[in-house]
Amino acid sequence: MSFYSDNIFPLILDHTEPKEMATLRKSNLADVQDDILEIGIGTGSNLAYYPERINHLTSIEPLRAMQSIAMKKGERNSILINWHIGVAEDLPFEKDSFNTVVTTGLLCSVEEPAQVLKEIYRVLKPLGKYYFLEHGLSRIARIRRYQKLLNGVNKSIACGCNLTRDIENLIENSSFENSEYFYPKPFKGIGSLYEPIQGIATK
Repeated sequence: MSFYSDNIFPLILDHTEPKEMATLRKSNLADVQDDILEIGIGTGSNLAYYPERINHLTSIEPLRAMQSIAMKKGERNSILINWHIGVAEDLPFEKDSFNTVVTTGLLCSVEEPAQVLKEIYRVLKPLGKYYFLEHGLSRIARIRRYQKLLNGVNKSIACGCNLTRDIENLIENSSFENSEYFYPKPFKGIGSLYEPIQGIATK
């Protein structure tokens, strides 16, 4: 880790998110059930959007600096959070442990997204649901060109975040057999490089 990733990037991430993400976070979490694992909780931006019925959450995050910000946000709501430090490619949980897994902006930045999906599948209980809100390769040719052009720069600035991951293809080629996808309206301006994809995959 570096001074930038530990001290600067968490603050950038926490203050530069497109305004539309608030609505998307709320809709993505509207139907989640208890016994939840959120992988890559980051600075805790999802915490304000979990339904009131949710009272317990397990989280895992590789960066302690991110987790520290999330923990402060966690103190301001009524959700009991079990905090873990670790990587998504090797989750420290038993098979069939959770009813629900949540990720937001995770698959773009992990080194081995296919392995992450294997781990998500492993820790979900049978018929458990994976709720994802990610961003990836645009369906618009013009934007795809900019994504490919700027991907290297974005990875440097955003600590490994890829603009060109094909999220739907990754999930379709994972162990999940039942998946549904939603394509929200693309963000405006520079945010259009981060085309959102939302969905649910069932084990």
